[in-house]
Amino acid sequence: MGKSQQCKWNVMKIDIDMEDYTIILNALHYYKSVEKRGNFQQYNAERINALRDKLAHQIVWSNSTD
Repeated sequence: MGKSQQCKWNVMKIDIDMEDYTIILNALHYYKSVEKRGNFQQYNAERINALRDKLAHQIVWSNSTD
C-alpha cells in the first residue's frame, strides 16, 4: 500500500483543552515513577516520554493551525 493509501484506523482525534492536556501530562509523569506489574511493564520511561513528546507535538501543531 502506498503512503496515501495507508489505513488511518490507528489515529485518534480528540478535542481537549490545555487543562485536560496538563492533567494527562501530570498523569504520565506520575505513571513513570510507579511500579508496573504484568503487561503494564512494557510502558517504561522511554515509551511514556515518547507519548508525551507526541502529544506535545500534536497540541502545538493544532494550536498553530487555528
